[in-house]
Amino acid sequence: MGDSMNTDFVITKIYRIVMVDKNEYREKVTAFDEKFYNNEMIFHFSGKATVYFNDEVLHTSENTVRFLPKGEASKYVVDREEHGECILINFDANMPITDEAFVINIKNVTALGNLFKKAFSLWVSKSEGYYFECMSILYKIFAHLQKESYIPLGQYNTIKPAFNYIEENFLKEKISVANLAKECGVSDSYLKKLFIKKCGLPPVKYIIQLKINYACDLLRSKMYSITQISEMCGYNSVQFFTRQFKEYSGISPTDFINKYKSSK
Repeated sequence: MGDSMNTDFVITKIYRIVMVDKNEYREKVTAFDEKFYNNEMIFHFSGKATVYFNDEVLHTSENTVRFLPKGEASKYVVDREEHGECILINFDANMPITDEAFVINIKNVTALGNLFKKAFSLWVSKSEGYYFECMSILYKIFAHLQKESYIPLGQYNTIKPAFNYIEENFLKEKISVANLAKECGVSDSYLKKLFIKKCGLPPVKYIIQLKINYACDLLRSKMYSITQISEMCGYNSVQFFTRQFKEYSGISPTDFINKYKSSK
């Protein structure tokens, strides 16, 4: 799928929005047309299938979103383990959104599912202004996908050992990018790239943010001094801790305590 989902695209046309129920494709395996004339976005409300698209293998299940890009496809086959229901949106954009198909496991299911349902209802109703409302909803769908931390499951699994290592050790030791890359069996640069896609931050800044978040919890507890919290968060210098805390939170630890007290 390229390095990231392009965010500069403009949706130029919606061709159709359809609901596919579990009885529409009764066969277990369906082979589709190999020419994709427009992009396809699908919310799977139920069912379970393996999708073979070009050289990619995608696993769809309940509460997943599948995206298939416009263009030639050497293969497009759906092998269903469980038949289910989905809503499909066919649309075009002024540039490629991504060059690879992907599947995302959705966390905020209700909000995103409701957007797909609303788009379908409007499309079917053909009421005045329905088309522009559907365009607006499709942009909102992409906004939700970004909030879902857009990264294919396979790529997330690649760097998951790094997240696990950080979680266990970010207060105990100084963690280097090289060690994290070694944990994942990838290069330093590739690890950084996937981290930024997943978190919006490179690994070093992600670790610092975890420390600052932990420091905030300790400050709110009112059980420790700033010097003690600095040491508990792995800092050798309280001055450096104070400077980094202010850089990442916008205020000093002392001001944080005072603002927390005043908000009580």
